[in-house]
Amino acid sequence: MTKSKKILAGFFAFILFSLSAVSFFAYSTIEKLNNSELSSKTETYELKKGATVKTVINDLLDNSWDRLVAKFYLRFSTPYSSIQKGEYLIGPNKSFISILKDMSEGNVIVKTYPTFTIVEGMNLSKIIKKAERFKNKLSDDKFFSSLAKEDVFLRKLLKDQEDLLDFIGEDVNSLEGLISPATYPLYEKDPFYTIFRQGIVSQLKSLKTEWDNRDESNNIKTPYEALILASLIERETFLDEERNLIAAVFENRLSKGMRLQTDPAVMYGVSREFSGTLTKSHLKADSPYNTYTRDGLPPTPICMPQIKSIHAALHPDKSKALYFVAKGISPTEGHVFSNTLTEHNKAVAEYRKKVKNYKLFDEKVDNQSENESISGEPKDNKTDSNSESINNDASIDSDSLKKNENKETNVSKALKETTESENISADKVSVSTDATVSPKKVKDRGTETATSKKK
Repeated sequence: MTKSKKILAGFFAFILFSLSAVSFFAYSTIEKLNNSELSSKTETYELKKGATVKTVINDLLDNSWDRLVAKFYLRFSTPYSSIQKGEYLIGPNKSFISILKDMSEGNVIVKTYPTFTIVEGMNLSKIIKKAERFKNKLSDDKFFSSLAKEDVFLRKLLKDQEDLLDFIGEDVNSLEGLISPATYPLYEKDPFYTIFRQGIVSQLKSLKTEWDNRDESNNIKTPYEALILASLIERETFLDEERNLIAAVFENRLSKGMRLQTDPAVMYGVSREFSGTLTKSHLKADSPYNTYTRDGLPPTPICMPQIKSIHAALHPDKSKALYFVAKGISPTEGHVFSNTLTEHNKAVAEYRKKVKNYKLFDEKVDNQSENESISGEPKDNKTDSNSESINNDASIDSDSLKKNENKETNVSKALKETTESENISADKVSVSTDATVSPKKVKDRGTETATSKKK
């Protein structure tokens, strides 16, 4: 063999060896990309809009050889040519190819966030107070700094939803009633700002749908008035089957020029954080929310109503009822609705009879318990508040508006009590409200003498 041939043979041998070595190392690298855990400084990777497989290779692979092999290998691997934006898990036990597979299938990280529940019937003040508990845990200065000017905040939240702002009205300057009751996730960034924006958009869209399909009414002339009425309905009952009937009572009273005389509105006017009892003096003290002294609807909603109450406000039953009173002690019994004062008086008398019988039964149980205690038998652990007597004083348990604060308590219905006398004026609608009170705390609310007729 000549010298030139030996050189040529050696060259080809070198090329063959080099190709074999390259192939071996390339194969080893592909195996590593497929099966070995990717080494990364972070546990997650966010794939942004417009990113490509090449972007992922450059971001996640540190070794230039690995990058070269990956680009060559993936050029012919169609399953990974289309990837979706999102946040993906890097490890543990995640290879580079398995991460690419997640990206092609859109297997993004599903984060579990703490939640924040706005219960049907909560008012804005209580929602904010509840949100303040998270101040030291979540950063949302954007939200808390905006609350001082609700009208400005509302327009800021709806800056890209001008159609909804026009729908509810430019003169609306309160957030009350505008947030849809729901359970919302608390995201890391601006959680409450996001909740309020989502909640308001959802509530207004629902209201618009209902408004576009409303029944004709001479009393409810704007979407905002419908929201106000819905908030009153929300605070008056939690029985779905009664919402439209209560809407009918309010509609009928408005049509006849009768004042609504609904206690939840009065309580809201006394204080957004009302506690204690509603007394005669409260009922007589004039305020924009005192529906005993003022005609028509209050100036704003008094809580966050759910869609069922909004629907009821715009679709009242075809009823002539002007009055309603609780059927009995249990909230599950609902109300008796009456067209005339005579019928209503009978319903009130029956209601008071049930309250009186309950009181006698309650006292009997107390006496029996005390006798058992004297004889050495164990006595139930009762506090003074639990042995409160049922009375006819002109006071109303402030907890009667509780149902919307705590779903777990399966709220009870509080009852109306006489404010001035046993006589009932034709101007008075007996209004029952919700409460988380024990049966021993239920007060006889009967009906109340109206202060005046429409002026």
